[in-house]
Amino acid sequence: MKLNRDILRKLPLPLRIEIEENAQRKALTQSELATEQRRILTELRKHLTPGARSDLKATSAKTFAQVEEKRATKIVGKLFNESDRQVEKRLAIVDAAKAAPEKYGGLLDDMDRTGRVNGVYRRLKIARQAEAIRAEPPALPGNGPYRVIVIDPPWPYEVRDEDPSRRGVRPYATMSIADIRATKVSNIAHEDCIVWLWVTNHHMREAYDLLSAWDFEPKTILTWAKDKMGTGDWLRGQTEHCIMAVRGKPVATLTNQTTLLHAPVRAHSQKPVEFYDLVETLCPASRYADLFSRYQHNDKWDCHGDEAPHAEAAE
Repeated sequence: MKLNRDILRKLPLPLRIEIEENAQRKALTQSELATEQRRILTELRKHLTPGARSDLKATSAKTFAQVEEKRATKIVGKLFNESDRQVEKRLAIVDAAKAAPEKYGGLLDDMDRTGRVNGVYRRLKIARQAEAIRAEPPALPGNGPYRVIVIDPPWPYEVRDEDPSRRGVRPYATMSIADIRATKVSNIAHEDCIVWLWVTNHHMREAYDLLSAWDFEPKTILTWAKDKMGTGDWLRGQTEHCIMAVRGKPVATLTNQTTLLHAPVRAHSQKPVEFYDLVETLCPASRYADLFSRYQHNDKWDCHGDEAPHAEAAE
């Protein structure tokens, strides 16, 4: 435990002696360090006089009777050669784990195991934001604003449509790129929103144009690896892609999700159940929108489109 000796000399003598004794111990874990820092904070605040100020130049215990309470954390941070914000983050992780061990106990374990505070605190902050988002009043059905939107456009295939031998390949109507672009995605999107746009290999370029038109910034691509191959003009398709794009500052609870999704092919053009499970896990929302939907995952999803299910969730 590396201490700032200049600050240490300004502490009350009994507290200074106890800290010096602890400094001789083996290296502390982050949770042990948090316990030590909280004890020092508690002791300091016994000497604080609200509203008073100190320049920390005096060396007597009386100095700390004149220090404002809000300065206590700064003093502890200086004592341990770190910022007061670092002290606050460490204590917040310990407090969260103590209050809700089933939710946040793993974060405390990770902090002790890695010796790192900032990354674990960020996960705590995101977890709390996600919890608050999921508890929000749900979006108005059909109107939003939705924090998470899945879009599965009926992409056009003009060459195939003009070829009589290809007619009847798709059992649903297609739309032009202009018509897809005219979809009022921005009107139903929350200011902090994540969009998942399904796209075929053939229309990847147009997909990015659509996202730009809807004012979303692409972040990454999820690839669905299917268990069997489909059709194709050059290579037979066995993958499909979903672009993840954002606007504003949405929350994503990333753990070990990757860009590859293994899932079987089910009904024609139906996106896999595993995809919707991933979206719900990664993207917190009180309600989700699914545009051009052919499947309702559960009652959290509002389905829109000519073939959107209106009954109970599918199996």
